[in-house]
Amino acid sequence: MTRNPAQLHQIARNERARRKAAWSAAGQGDTTRAHQDDVIWSNIVLMVGRAAGDVDCQGRGPRDWTLPERITMARNAWATACKAEATLGTATDDALRKVAGLFALFRWLRPTGWSPLIPEVTA
Repeated sequence: MTRNPAQLHQIARNERARRKAAWSAAGQGDTTRAHQDDVIWSNIVLMVGRAAGDVDCQGRGPRDWTLPERITMARNAWATACKAEATLGTATDDALRKVAGLFALFRWLRPTGWSPLIPEVTA
C-alpha cells in the first residue's frame, strides 16, 4: 500500500508520541538516550511534514540533513518497523496497518541506494 506524505506525517507523529510516552513510563524521559531518540523522531516528523505541506513544519529548521543524518533516521525507522512487526505481529488489522505504515515510512526516508542490511564501510 502506497502512503502519501500526509499519511506518513501522521504515522511519524504517532510514533514520536508513542516513544516519548514509553521513555517517560520507563522513568527515563529525561535521559540522554531519550533526548537523542526524540531528536531523531523530531527530524523525521519535520522532514515528512515538509513534504506533506504542514505549515508548522515549513518554518522550522533544519532545512536539510546530511547523508549520515538521513541514514540514522532511516535506520531508526527500519528498526522500529522490525520491532513492531516482532512485537505486534500482523494478527489484527490494526497491527498490520501499523507495521505496514512504519515500513512505508522507512522506505520514504531511505536514501537512494542505501540498505540497512548492507554494512557500512568506514575508512
